Amino acid sequence: MRIGISCYPTIGGSGILATRLGIELAKKGNEIHFITYEPPIEVHKIKHENIILHHVSVIEYPLFKYPPYTIALASKMVQVAQRCRLDLIHVHYAIPHATSALLTKLVTNTPYIVTLHGSDVTIIGSDQAYCSINSYSIENADGVTAVSKYLANEAREKLGIKKGITVVPNFVDTEVYSPEIEADKQEQFLIVHVSNFRPVKRVQDIVEAISLTTEVDKDIRLLLVGDGPEKDKIEAIVKKKNLSNQVHFTGFRRDIPLLLKQCDAFVLSSDSESAPLTLLEAMSTGLPVIATNVGGVPEIIENRKNGILVSPRSPKSIAENILELKHDEEFRKHLSLEARKTILEKYTPQKVIEKYEEVYKQI
Repeated sequence: MRIGISCYPTIGGSGILATRLGIELAKKGNEIHFITYEPPIEVHKIKHENIILHHVSVIEYPLFKYPPYTIALASKMVQVAQRCRLDLIHVHYAIPHATSALLTKLVTNTPYIVTLHGSDVTIIGSDQAYCSINSYSIENADGVTAVSKYLANEAREKLGIKKGITVVPNFVDTEVYSPEIEADKQEQFLIVHVSNFRPVKRVQDIVEAISLTTEVDKDIRLLLVGDGPEKDKIEAIVKKKNLSNQVHFTGFRRDIPLLLKQCDAFVLSSDSESAPLTLLEAMSTGLPVIATNVGGVPEIIENRKNGILVSPRSPKSIAENILELKHDEEFRKHLSLEARKTILEKYTPQKVIEKYEEVYKQI
């Protein structure tokens, strides 16, 4: 098949998932056309004859306070669909990609699929500034998928989507994100968190948890990986609490698989999540995970079987579980094995790609 894919190419789990999907589909002989404003961040990892990049140009003009990217993207989609005879367009994250794909279908009759990833439904997508057109663009798609049951339900309730939504989970490369038996780990017990430092991630709760653990055990360290709008605020909290020796910031990194292998546990503290890719990556690496019981997270984690669920905004609970993991090696190993087993059973590329291919064939 000849498939166009549009996504946010530089940040966020939706773009990473979309890029990995395109790469896997290309390996299976499909012709993949990425239509984006920059090369997707993960494409540099592979050169494949079936992957073609198409750059979306946005014109700067004094009349525009905000350049109309939605129209520019739709125009490029039309060009690619006509010139390359695309069989379908698959857009990831509804805003604005679904609307651009809808405009493209009106011009070229090219069918399109929308994959919902999270805040395109729960936060931005349901905002009154976008809701009506966002909902219309999703409702008129030839196929709609969501990365969790929770998100599919949210799309029905918040956006009023009546169209059938197929739940297709995120996936992770289990060879890249794999346990490292001989890993050269730090002497201290190292906790890791990876995110884009948005307010919804509640990174301050993890910092507070580390502050509580230091009252009991001073050999616990926290590695904060990523960058974003809340980073300065978190750095100020770390300084105020005199935790500079316990909490370390790495900034944006491309070597996440290597960093995870160096760590002992992973913590996710969000107020809301649909199906966090970083959680799957940590579990695939064999890290015991602590995550807030929100959104689609309990679809992945069964409490104290393959991970630990805590209530949101509960630094004390996070701290208590970090201490338990550090001092109970048997429990830690159990969670590690079960986490990896869960990924191999449900979240491999092979299992998930087949589900997307079924959606394509139906269309």
